[in-house]
Amino acid sequence: MTSQIEEIKSRIDIADLVGSYVRLQKAGANFKALCPFHGERTPSFNVSPARQIWHCFGCGMGGDIFEFIQKIEGVEFFDALKTLADRAGVELKREDPQFRTERNRQLALLDEAAKFFENKLWDEAPRSSTPGVGGLQTPGVFPRGAFSYLKSRGLTDETIREFRLGYAPDEWKALSVHLKQKGFADQELEKSGLMVRSGRDASSYYDRFRGRIIFPIFDYNGRAIAFGGRIYPEKENEAKYVNSPETALYQKSKVLYGLNKSKQEILRTGECVLVEGYMDMIMSWQSGVKNITASSGTALTLEQLKLLSRLCGKIILAFDIDVAGDAANKRGINLLKNILEQNLEFDVRVVKLDKFKDAADAVKEDPAVWRAAVTASVSIAKFYIDTALKKYGSGTPEAKTEFQRNVLPLVASLAELERAHWVREISNILNIREDLVWDALKRIDVKIPIQSKPAEIVKNKPRKELLEERILSIAAKYPALSDKLDPEIAKLLPQENRTAIFAELFLNNLIEAETELIKCQRELKKEYLKERLTRLSGEISQKERSGSGDPNNLLNEFYKISKELTQT
Repeated sequence: MTSQIEEIKSRIDIADLVGSYVRLQKAGANFKALCPFHGERTPSFNVSPARQIWHCFGCGMGGDIFEFIQKIEGVEFFDALKTLADRAGVELKREDPQFRTERNRQLALLDEAAKFFENKLWDEAPRSSTPGVGGLQTPGVFPRGAFSYLKSRGLTDETIREFRLGYAPDEWKALSVHLKQKGFADQELEKSGLMVRSGRDASSYYDRFRGRIIFPIFDYNGRAIAFGGRIYPEKENEAKYVNSPETALYQKSKVLYGLNKSKQEILRTGECVLVEGYMDMIMSWQSGVKNITASSGTALTLEQLKLLSRLCGKIILAFDIDVAGDAANKRGINLLKNILEQNLEFDVRVVKLDKFKDAADAVKEDPAVWRAAVTASVSIAKFYIDTALKKYGSGTPEAKTEFQRNVLPLVASLAELERAHWVREISNILNIREDLVWDALKRIDVKIPIQSKPAEIVKNKPRKELLEERILSIAAKYPALSDKLDPEIAKLLPQENRTAIFAELFLNNLIEAETELIKCQRELKKEYLKERLTRLSGEISQKERSGSGDPNNLLNEFYKISKELTQT
């Protein structure tokens, strides 16, 4: 086993491996990135190609390619070994008993189910199309037309094969019988979500997917972990879509459809086009827009946002975000709030689909139209503003009402500098004073950071300088709080006089001032520590590049400050 591990290590470059999960930036002989294992805004995650190791100076995690896969995928060593062996093209000659885990059994079961569904679809394909896959040649027992339906939607044979689309026969136990013939037990089928126990009889069961076109859902590494099924032909009183339930392998909040195929293109472009449905993602991929993934019709979760933040800095939404709809409006606001609360730095833009219902329809009409629409995407705030102006113009009372109801809540959810920009734009568009727009924002039930008014306070200043100004302003306005000022912080504060404008505008009493002072000092200490870490990181890199001197003392200091930062 040891020789196989060494062979895998020799075939996989750690920078290539980590770079398929995280955006890496060259830093001398090494690479840097935002750590995928803890939230941060300054890169402290380092990859050393020379040593074939990775280490985060922020959270202290580190190791080789095996530790990385274990952490990023949340798996045990032997699962990581199998994943990396497959990637390296190394055949593991002796299967360790630990490989025969429930997880691997489930993966094998789901892959067999995917093959079954594929073959049932290709059984009805015209003779000119490629025949079934996986060796199953039993004729499909279902109403003919599922394959023809996919073709009518614009999919090519190649795309159907690439995404492993399939069909579930309209029978109660066709899949279950097949999987049990392959050696899988009832309990395994139930755990996979493919089989459902009857509520009336505990010993009775039936297939979850029947009479449906099947879209396999894959994990980050391309392994089938769940399925989505579209009813075909359509029937009354049956849901259009049925999806696998949550299982040990499939947590819907952590999976984005098609990301296993598109992650490299998203990483390369730094942009991710986000659509809602399976067909939208697949048709876009077929059209040439391959930096794309689908949320499968649900709101984007924090876990999904964090996953995308490893790959890109821009999200291009191709959702139905018509500002006339309250639900859609809240959806866009919640997305931005989640981005702000998690300190994720995304440029959020929107595709204008105009006459088309979704991406799939646009691609079917003309792939060039869809590609042009993605290229011409606009900021989410501009999209909301343009939509409101299209409905009511700019000089009407109705326009002001529309802005108050739908545009301002979204603007309130933007980051500080963006918010200040769009407040100025709205002021000009509606021909009203900026301070009135700020007052309207304050009345909106969306958490706005304290630096929202006036705009002059949020100019392009570093966070450290803004915190210093807050502390000095509070101290000037409330001298009684001088004993609450941390001596270590006080020594580092600038000595020039500052006005008390921050305290005057935002603090109403001594209690609020003390609370804000304590919070600001804690945050400022973090900024000072981060500055020290940045300087040390530069010194460490310089020593490594030049080969002059032992960097161990600097590394020890780095670890010490990193620990202090995590405890602050």
